Amino acid sequence: MIGYNHSAATQAQKRNIKDHNMASQSLLGLIIFLLLSIVAYTFKNFNLFEIASEPVRQILGCPPPAYLISIALAVYCFSSTILTLAAIANDTPPAHKWSHLGYRSVFFVFYCFSGAIAANFIPVVLVGLFLYALDQGHILIHNAKENHEGKGLLGKF
Repeated sequence: MIGYNHSAATQAQKRNIKDHNMASQSLLGLIIFLLLSIVAYTFKNFNLFEIASEPVRQILGCPPPAYLISIALAVYCFSSTILTLAAIANDTPPAHKWSHLGYRSVFFVFYCFSGAIAANFIPVVLVGLFLYALDQGHILIHNAKENHEGKGLLGKF
């Protein structure tokens, strides 16, 4: 074939596989988050602090009030949104980190310690779903830009 660059095509294939793996990992993280949400909903009337032994309660101290946990959830949501939007604006490649699954899920544990998981279950789930949707959008935008640029590079050879 005249004008066809095999190495550029191979690089595009490798990039597509990497992008597909990243999207798959992000969706797997979403599935795990939803499973953890189902478990949290099952135990929505459970107060983890009340079942702890007295020495453990003395070490932990009083659980934080639910409004402080809600403030922390709002700050996390806002900061994560800003960081993701900045990464999209700067054309930074998306990076799936499993720690985000922990950050989004730990609020169930915090509310469980304060005994307020039933009243705050929906906000935790909505924040988690919003942030996963934003991450998927970042992946899709990045893939679309790379595919558009890749087609331009293949057409030049």
